[in-house]
Amino acid sequence: MNKITCSAKNINKSFGTTKILHDVSINLKEGEIFGLLGSNGAGKSTLTKIMTGLMNQDSGQIIYFGNDLNQNYNELKSILGVVPQEISCYHGFTVKENLRFFGLMYNLKNKELEEKTNYLLKWLSLSKFSNKTVNKLSGGYKRLTNIACSLINDPQIIFMDEPTVGLDPKLRHLLWEKIRELKSIGKTICLTTHYLDEAQALCDRVGLLTEGKMLVEGKPIELIKKYGGYRIVIINVSSVLKSEDVEVIKNSFENSQIEIIGNAIIISFNQKGSLKKISTLTQWLQEKKYDILNSTIREPELEDVFLNLTGERMRK
Repeated sequence: MNKITCSAKNINKSFGTTKILHDVSINLKEGEIFGLLGSNGAGKSTLTKIMTGLMNQDSGQIIYFGNDLNQNYNELKSILGVVPQEISCYHGFTVKENLRFFGLMYNLKNKELEEKTNYLLKWLSLSKFSNKTVNKLSGGYKRLTNIACSLINDPQIIFMDEPTVGLDPKLRHLLWEKIRELKSIGKTICLTTHYLDEAQALCDRVGLLTEGKMLVEGKPIELIKKYGGYRIVIINVSSVLKSEDVEVIKNSFENSQIEIIGNAIIISFNQKGSLKKISTLTQWLQEKKYDILNSTIREPELEDVFLNLTGERMRK
């Protein structure tokens, strides 16, 4: 079992009379990607700032390896990497100058600084832009430069706040690959995102934050199984179904929603045992001399979990 690297315990935060976080607790484990999910305004960025020492909580504790962050910030800050939403590197510096500047802030010098700078330039496909000022880069490469600067100290625990916002699909998938590589070498990553496909693709565990409260936490596949709802199957056959066959189909699937429109059979199944039921239906249709033209299965996703638990879709 992976050891816990960081714990947020019963975190509360208000701005004036507005309560932003309500008694929120999470654990981050070594070598995992934890997804902090929620719509804009859910409190994700506030929690991340508190967990990285950039903002103080009203109550509760942030613990790293048994040490209170507020009491040991100067000792602990060197193990943390923070990739903020905002571009925080210097636009008038070149990409390489930015990396060197942030490296010097972490007391990197000479050969070590040069090696880490060149490694990150190559690793994030920034080498060809190394002598270009940041203000002349596209939005996507500005964001990659931002990420490189946040990793120059080789942190053990990395917080990424909406890191793929503004990236085109190619750069987004490049960053996904790099996040997986960081995990593979034992880094702990807390990924804040409202892209549920991203969380489903990358995260070992996720926590769903809504209106400042931790609604549910767990492995994506387990949450989908528990809260994701129905698997939807659409089967298109070669001819309109006979009325008696329609009745047989409707009577054969209890606790399922069935709609037949023309040549299309649309069935919403409970996930448990549904693949076996689909196979049985397909065989029965063939025996009844209906040619199956095509079929589509829509699996439940994290988006369905959010919808079923909150009654709304993720607001981006």
